[in-house]
Amino acid sequence: MLIDTFMKNSFEQVRTEISEFQGKKYLNIRVWYNSGDREPDYKPSKKGITLSIELIDDLKEAVAKAGKEIYEQLPGA
Repeated sequence: MLIDTFMKNSFEQVRTEISEFQGKKYLNIRVWYNSGDREPDYKPSKKGITLSIELIDDLKEAVAKAGKEIYEQLPGA
């Protein structure tokens, strides 16, 4: 199930999906690349991460910490 997509650059997008494998649910965050010359044709790359959904709170905490660190490094912060 596709949750969200955003452009990483003009050739790649990041997709967040929830998938199921052998009865377990996973969060999949992966970079997809455009393999089409004229028409967009996105395919999954090897760049990404797949986590058991039980780890989503750990991921949220890590992203929040990274965001705080980035904010604190901004000029005038």
